[in-house]
Amino acid sequence: ILLIPLVPCTARMAVVAFLAPAFFTKQAALVTWLLVMINLVILLLVGLIANKVIFKGEHSPFIMEIPLYHLPNVRTIGLYVWHNTFAFIKKAGGLIVIFSVIVWTFSWLPNGDLQSSLIADFGRSLEPVGSLMGLSDWRLIVALLTSFIAKENTIATLGILFGIQAESQALSTVIAQTIDPAGAFAFLLVQMLFIPCVATVAAIKQETRSWKFTAINVVVLLIISLSVGVGAYQ
Repeated sequence: ILLIPLVPCTARMAVVAFLAPAFFTKQAALVTWLLVMINLVILLLVGLIANKVIFKGEHSPFIMEIPLYHLPNVRTIGLYVWHNTFAFIKKAGGLIVIFSVIVWTFSWLPNGDLQSSLIADFGRSLEPVGSLMGLSDWRLIVALLTSFIAKENTIATLGILFGIQAESQALSTVIAQTIDPAGAFAFLLVQMLFIPCVATVAAIKQETRSWKFTAINVVVLLIISLSVGVGAYQ
């Protein structure tokens, strides 16, 4: 349970797939592979440390029934694609849109100007921490935080905060102009390791039946992601 949030999920990879080409152009594929490899190495290290320090090497047997391997079936693949597509549309049409409206509202209040809005004030208050990772633009910090609701919210939030002034330019191009390559790499690395989304946190609470373990899990991932982000940038 401690390690599962460190496994790269499709939502995190969607954010990387959108931003890596904007930040690194022809090297995007190489950078993406590097991000995944660093992610998996950190997962391995956290697992080893947890086994030695928390569980002191005790055995944790895990038995899971798996289906028989067989050649793919067209009908099964079709149903799988349909269910996942419908699930994403439902998620995007509900949670992501609702939270995007909330972000837009706070980016408009109190006087309709983004730079003096409530969300700008909040973002600027976190810039000292963000600057250690090369995130000198408060909009990137806010986008990172909104990924707690759903990882895809990072793109939705960037679309709102940058799109307001982007005019006809592509969103990815505008974002790439606000950050240097080292900061961009740190941003994507933190995105890969950041605290899990709220649905995962709820699942952790349900499975462990412990708010204490859930809080520890979130805090540990927050410390790991920020430390790795700062280390990567510096």
